[in-house]
Amino acid sequence: MPDRRKHAAARKAHVALFDAQSLIAKGVRERLVERSFPIASVHLYTSQPDPEANLTEFGGQAMLVAHADFDALAPLDIAFLCGTRPEGALYLDWPGRKGFAAIDLTTASRAAEGVPLVNAAVNPEAIPEAPGLIGTPHPIALVLSTVLSAIRRGCGLAEASIVALQPVSECGEEGIRELYQQTLALLNFKDLPREVFGHQLAFNLVPDFLYGGAGPPGGAATEELEAEITQVTGGGFGLSLSIALAPVFHCHAAMARVVLPPKRGRKDLLAALGAAPDVRVHERGEGATPMERAGEPGILVAGVRQAGPENAFWLWVVADNLASGAALNAVRIAEALWQREGVH
Repeated sequence: MPDRRKHAAARKAHVALFDAQSLIAKGVRERLVERSFPIASVHLYTSQPDPEANLTEFGGQAMLVAHADFDALAPLDIAFLCGTRPEGALYLDWPGRKGFAAIDLTTASRAAEGVPLVNAAVNPEAIPEAPGLIGTPHPIALVLSTVLSAIRRGCGLAEASIVALQPVSECGEEGIRELYQQTLALLNFKDLPREVFGHQLAFNLVPDFLYGGAGPPGGAATEELEAEITQVTGGGFGLSLSIALAPVFHCHAAMARVVLPPKRGRKDLLAALGAAPDVRVHERGEGATPMERAGEPGILVAGVRQAGPENAFWLWVVADNLASGAALNAVRIAEALWQREGVH
């Protein structure tokens, strides 16, 4: 293994980002740069045949975004699929046909059989040895699977009931823009745009059941998210989840009630959370709201208090979906891939 890692570090990867102008692609680009991922070349693609804007940047350098064309595709080692689910679906067979690894952040790969779902902080062993398609959990499932796995491994977990608050950045730039426009419209007594959310979200909360079985914009059905959490963590505990759209730009937050096995208590829970590298337990005087955690790394768990029986507790969980969410997870998967001979 040391020789393999040395060999991987000496080589540099040919990398591509599909739908490279999306908000999540921006997060991937930033994480690649800040973590000094070894890049030989980078190619930026879009699903739009004639994009209105085809200029972006990578590592501070201006770059053009080209239309994704299978026949004209540059040689690749690792690609990141960063668009919407329909856009991601366009490329699901490309990794197998071209022989590169593709990390899917669009959730399109959920419809394909045999695609591993990887949270690099929880189940890195699911990362395949050979090139192909790899799924990443939805950002809500990513945060919750990290916290619940830490509890499950550290002290055991019998049950978790969660209400998650989804930020508008999960809807991309369009969601951020509509919340801003709704806020301005309300303050100026004008009609509200509702193209993205379908409801007034400014100064409001919109529960997922109002959107039916498909889940809220930018999100997923609760059944799909519960299945993702179970798959990543290994399950073995009761799980129920509900989602509400929140009028915040960034950061997922969740109020969770967890039930530990009998004779397990607060000290066991705090020790389990404290042992997880990606989880931090709140310290006195530290900010714990989405506004205060925006741009901050890691997952913060705060407000740990008893919830009925001695082995049941409330948790407040908050994490920036761009600084510590799907983008970071995807880059960590890429790092693990590049240390393995099978991908190159």
